[in-house]
Amino acid sequence: MIADMIALRLAGRALFSQVTLHGQLAQIEWAEEKIRLQKMFVSALLGFVCLLCVMLFSGVLVLLLSWSTDYRIPVLVLIIASYGVGVGMAWKRFQYYFSQSDQTFAATRNELAADAALFKSSL
Repeated sequence: MIADMIALRLAGRALFSQVTLHGQLAQIEWAEEKIRLQKMFVSALLGFVCLLCVMLFSGVLVLLLSWSTDYRIPVLVLIIASYGVGVGMAWKRFQYYFSQSDQTFAATRNELAADAALFKSSL
């Protein structure tokens, strides 16, 4: 009877210790996830701001330089293509950060799976 109580007390301490470690790991991974999300936001925001500025100033430049020439259409196509390249680069960077979302809390999930397997094997 006393041995069972001691075993339960030791198991409770071990379980509490394990839960504490999982909590700490989740906190660390959440901090990493917040940093990744902030980088995604900054990349998207920077790409959007650059896109707006380039569109505004290149539109003005096109109007000033090619209004009365035969090069209006080719210049406009070139500017639109450069807008597309800028947006594509920003989108690629955003996708890079988004693709890392499958790594979110990976260590916590692995630890919980290992603990679950350990508990199942001990029952």
